[in-house]
Amino acid sequence: MLREAGVRLPRPVGQTISIVGALVIGQAAVQAGIISALIIIIVSLTGIASFLIPHPSMSQAFSLLRFPMVICAGTFGLFGVSPIGQID
Repeated sequence: MLREAGVRLPRPVGQTISIVGALVIGQAAVQAGIISALIIIIVSLTGIASFLIPHPSMSQAFSLLRFPMVICAGTFGLFGVSPIGQID
């Protein structure tokens, strides 16, 4: 909803609504104990890092690789996404 509001509102207002809304929702989720502060930090860093990919086709490739990585991480934990499990 925040992303859609950011797109439909005028640019300065939309960006402000998106940022403030994300901060409020994140703070409320942490205070309610629904999610930890570390998860909020990781998700925000991931969102910021998604803007660092220079070429759009590379962005699409990383998006396709993201889903298998999430499945591996959810199934196998840290060993699902780290090369540590690959050491012979």
